[in-house]
Amino acid sequence: MPITFNEAFAIAPTAIGELAAEFVRRCDECLEADKTSQPTACMFLALRSVSLLLGMGKLMDAPTFDSWDVLARSFLESTDLLMTFRFDDEGARTKIRYWFAGKVDNSWKADHQKCEDFIRRLGHGETEFGTRWSLMTTLSHPTLYAAKNSSINVAAWVRKTEGSTEVMVNKVADYLTLLAKLIVITTFDLPGWIPLGFDLSRMPNADRFQREWKTAVGPIHALNAEITLPDGSYRSASHKSTKAARSNPGG
Repeated sequence: MPITFNEAFAIAPTAIGELAAEFVRRCDECLEADKTSQPTACMFLALRSVSLLLGMGKLMDAPTFDSWDVLARSFLESTDLLMTFRFDDEGARTKIRYWFAGKVDNSWKADHQKCEDFIRRLGHGETEFGTRWSLMTTLSHPTLYAAKNSSINVAAWVRKTEGSTEVMVNKVADYLTLLAKLIVITTFDLPGWIPLGFDLSRMPNADRFQREWKTAVGPIHALNAEITLPDGSYRSASHKSTKAARSNPGG
């Protein structure tokens, strides 16, 4: 029988623990083989991602949702860059060499378009990695919308009013979705990606979670698919299409 929403939330810490242990094991092997290799870079980002996800789990409470949003943005940056680094091509390896050089510019930024095109070619529809990153950027920086969220948050815990059950459920659904994303990006060896050599037998709960999470979380996402931020406050796919059309009005 597939897991329920509550069961998925309950199993998440165990799945994260299994991922962390396997990431550490493989990172040790990769470091021993080559400290600046493509697999080593992927392991570093996998460990950063699981570390952030662990912290996010500690913030699954109404008074700390602001902090959760900030970590979620960092998590997306880490997993999106990890996906960029998994491509088995010279472009990815060049970017990794630059990343290992530790420069202060945008070596940490993922190639969202490349990732989106890749998922689309596999037949999995639209991912909108760039849009999701932009949304989280708007909510984690000191924008008007982030400040309003913080004001509501602080007022609620100062006045000791109960938080919205709906908001809590949505945050849990987002958290479980991010866990599923990390499992897929790290443990799947899709065509065009370098293999990372993880042993799924060491991660039975994580493997089960990945296979069944959508049944538990899908209905909640279906009810809350609408973006609440106003158009123009973040960079959406439609925004990019409009910009491209303006720059090339002749088609």
